[in-house]
Amino acid sequence: MEHAEKPALPPVKVDEVSKGEPWNVTVTGGRLVGDGLPGVHLDNPANRWVVVLATIEVTAPESRDDMDEIIDVTGVEGLVDDPNLKGLDPQYVLSMRDGTPVRYLQPSMPEKLAFFWEQESTAAVPTEMTVTINKKTYRVSTLDGHKAWFDPEPRAELTVPIEDRRGK
Repeated sequence: MEHAEKPALPPVKVDEVSKGEPWNVTVTGGRLVGDGLPGVHLDNPANRWVVVLATIEVTAPESRDDMDEIIDVTGVEGLVDDPNLKGLDPQYVLSMRDGTPVRYLQPSMPEKLAFFWEQESTAAVPTEMTVTINKKTYRVSTLDGHKAWFDPEPRAELTVPIEDRRGK
């Protein structure tokens, strides 16, 4: 029996909107920053942050509280696996407007966000990363019969250059 290969994800570019449910996503850049930013704390001060900048617009009719499921990053060695999170979710998601943690986003109100992943200081300094934009399906829960957004899965991906902003 042969296994079918998954089709390639549709490519998007930096600053290009990936439209879908339950959010539209526009990745605007990548950064490498050090410690000392208000509101974020590295587990090891020698480590650094890998940051994805993106504009997120909720397309679902209700507020969303699943910021950690919007995007994933790959192609970066040494990301710290936080035991308090699911796998390699971002440790922080902050509003670019005021630097506060983002817990909820409202429908039809685009927000510029920064997603933070800690990278070990011993890992190679990345110059680019692959960002995967996820989607979800609105369906009936098999547990309680209520409709909700489930099953995050990749919708599109792009290669994002990382600008080293440490010490700047």
